[in-house]
Amino acid sequence: GAVAEFFSNYVDLVYAIEIDEGKAEMLRRRFKNGNVQVMRCHGYDFLKEKECDIVFFGGTKDIERMLDVCEARKIAVNAARIEVATDVVRKMREIGIFEEIIIVNVSKSYDLAGGTAFKNINPVFMIFGSRR
Repeated sequence: GAVAEFFSNYVDLVYAIEIDEGKAEMLRRRFKNGNVQVMRCHGYDFLKEKECDIVFFGGTKDIERMLDVCEARKIAVNAARIEVATDVVRKMREIGIFEEIIIVNVSKSYDLAGGTAFKNINPVFMIFGSRR
């Protein structure tokens, strides 16, 4: 819901796609008065039916299959696993839409020997593609 909420401030309509009914219902309550339309379905089925200008993939289950049918002008994929990130880059190159991949790292402080050290939290890979 955080991504849908963020983008709702900048575009006319946001589709929030959720396959789990419980989570979809929670999102419906959260966005009942706004420009976020919550749909309970698989992203693949949604992308086969709807045209979108920008697509953000927060989940990566079946991502390669969804990329095959996604005709959006701009695409962003968040992936926590390097294997998924490399699969997405390969697929985007195959389709001819790959732009770049970045890695986002966050570290959290902790006390160490009277000082402050940092421990890394799992990185997130962000993969971007576009149709020119």
